[in-house]
Amino acid sequence: MKSFGIVAEYNPFHEGHRYLIGEARRITGAEICVSVMSGDFTQRGEPAVYDKWTRAEAAVKGGCDLVAELPCVYSCGSAQYFASGALSVLEGFGCIDYLAFGSESGDIRELEAAARFLRENQEEIQEGVRLRIRRGESYPRARMNAIAGMEPGFDLSILEEPNNILAIEYLNSCRTLQPVTVKRTGESHHQTASSIRAGLEKEMGAFLQDREERYFLLVRSRILQMSAEELERIDSAGEGLGRKLKQEVRYASTLEELVDRLKSKAYTRTRIQRLLTQVLLGITGDQITGASPYIRILALSPAGAAFLKEVKKRESSRLPILTNINKEAEAHPEILPTLHQDILASDLYNLISQNDMYEFSDHVKRPFIGIGRSFK
Repeated sequence: MKSFGIVAEYNPFHEGHRYLIGEARRITGAEICVSVMSGDFTQRGEPAVYDKWTRAEAAVKGGCDLVAELPCVYSCGSAQYFASGALSVLEGFGCIDYLAFGSESGDIRELEAAARFLRENQEEIQEGVRLRIRRGESYPRARMNAIAGMEPGFDLSILEEPNNILAIEYLNSCRTLQPVTVKRTGESHHQTASSIRAGLEKEMGAFLQDREERYFLLVRSRILQMSAEELERIDSAGEGLGRKLKQEVRYASTLEELVDRLKSKAYTRTRIQRLLTQVLLGITGDQITGASPYIRILALSPAGAAFLKEVKKRESSRLPILTNINKEAEAHPEILPTLHQDILASDLYNLISQNDMYEFSDHVKRPFIGIGRSFK
């Protein structure tokens, strides 16, 4: 079964995702679409609009054949950790042929050249960024100027688009899959998802506002319980940011106020939002680098079920495959710390979303099985 993998958040699933799946099938000739998807908290450091089970079901109904969860230690991390974690899951199947992703560039050679340059000059770029930040430049501007100073011919516009940035990280993490890209047309993925979420905010305004307040209450309580030293060990902290968070928490009465008090030229809004979610979940840098990934199935079509059966039959998978954590997880003790982080993330998400804590528990929910496409 020829297959391709997609990394996504489906927050929420929309026509841009459906287009990517269809184009990837056309370009690669592969039949099976396997997606690794963020769980209940996203890479921007926010609770997802809908829970992971609902979003995975929507993805299968929209054309995916199998959706696996991206462990939260990766999904709440920087673009580099997000990409490397997702690729570890996709490549963990041991038999996926292609990696498909959308990009504003649409030119795989251009993206590969940019990825190679950034990878080969990583240390020098980081040093240039540090020097420029100390001079008062914002992080994004410092990075752009550091690259331009090293390679005047580098097309900086590539790094101004969110899907290009993620595409470069995917390419730097990809080892066994053949990459293909689909050019974004019209609104980008980020803009489309944002516009949909904006519409949902009008429909669900009171609920989302209440949920944000509950989220902020939990985050603030965690900050108060942790020492400044413990906060400094959270992955997105360091360089005094954890200590500053400890100092500022008493002055903010809303989530927005706290983010505003912490963001600066050196610390972007997205980094602060990611930090707060990592504080809530207790995610340190050591936990990310020491994580043991696994393949946890959230949803699948009949074709995806046939694909999964073939993976198990051929024993191609390099990672444990979980469909029922109550029966399968204990056989793989190395993954338990990472899995327990995911269970905690879901419990906290259900708490702030006021979902039934039993009905939506990771110990109770089972993968959605669609009735659509079958593999012949």
